[in-house]
Amino acid sequence: MSTVADKQMRSAASLIIAAPIHKQENGSNYRVLMVKRNARSSFINAHVYPGGVVDQYDHYSNWSQLSDTVASEEAKHILTNKICAIRETFEESGLLLSHPPSHAIKDLDVNIWRHKVHDDASQFKLMCDKYKILPAVDQLVPFSNWITPTFEKRRYDTMFFLTVLEYDTKEDQEIHLKPIAADGKENVLFDWLTPQEALDKFDKKEVVMIPPQWYSLQIMSGIPHFRDLLSKAGVGQFRTCASPQHLHEIIAILPQIKSLSEGTEQAKSGYTMLLAYPGDELYDDPKYKSEPGNKHRLYFKGKMQEFLLERNIDVSTIVQNRNSHW
Repeated sequence: MSTVADKQMRSAASLIIAAPIHKQENGSNYRVLMVKRNARSSFINAHVYPGGVVDQYDHYSNWSQLSDTVASEEAKHILTNKICAIRETFEESGLLLSHPPSHAIKDLDVNIWRHKVHDDASQFKLMCDKYKILPAVDQLVPFSNWITPTFEKRRYDTMFFLTVLEYDTKEDQEIHLKPIAADGKENVLFDWLTPQEALDKFDKKEVVMIPPQWYSLQIMSGIPHFRDLLSKAGVGQFRTCASPQHLHEIIAILPQIKSLSEGTEQAKSGYTMLLAYPGDELYDDPKYKSEPGNKHRLYFKGKMQEFLLERNIDVSTIVQNRNSHW
């Protein structure tokens, strides 16, 4: 659990973990790890991805073996968030992404250490030093950046990362994923679901989701093969297209809530409000271009009980000055 003091805006990191399956199910040959938060968490009973608030011990300056070759402030920021995502995933699930892999380390009891880390984030660095391992930050790809809307009391600036756990054999996969279990504190259970399975459960009101998770699953449901996830998932929606001059750039999404005009098709269907995202004609942010007719928005009913996405833009076309590349 992070020990960072409360502030108006807190930095956080989350990790989307995809694991291949040996046959295609519900349109995908992989499943995604989702965790159900308890009723006392910030995301009451919601299905989310592992993650949490950045702690001071996650800061890149504490990890010289990882940061010595990192030059830009942007890259240092990303490194800090990657370390946070790996640490939070470990303490919440028992899954440790490291070099060398944890199951190859004699005497490393991940179940004991995950609880130590949960109670004191500084223990993560101590564990890594003791067993001469490093967080596998190279396995994480920046996927999206969500900022809690201004109307919420608790606000987070969250970096989402994506990783694919590909192993040589089914036996290797089982060994590596065996430690995964809910911590019984913040999380009450884990589910391995294909993107479409998760969306179907939401539609049937069997699970609770918030927009970042729902939108990302909607994107992944259109990518059937796990080998395409890292290069294709979110491109056009959350990340810009790569070019010879620029790598993928992550779009910061600060949803802006808007009223829905009466008489519209969506209002007639029962949708009450919408969240405007970067590029939408209603979105107000000088960093991003917005033209009449542009749509990048999420309609919702009630208290985020049903979603409808409308998008006719590619975020690669809305960035005013492409000068960063994550």
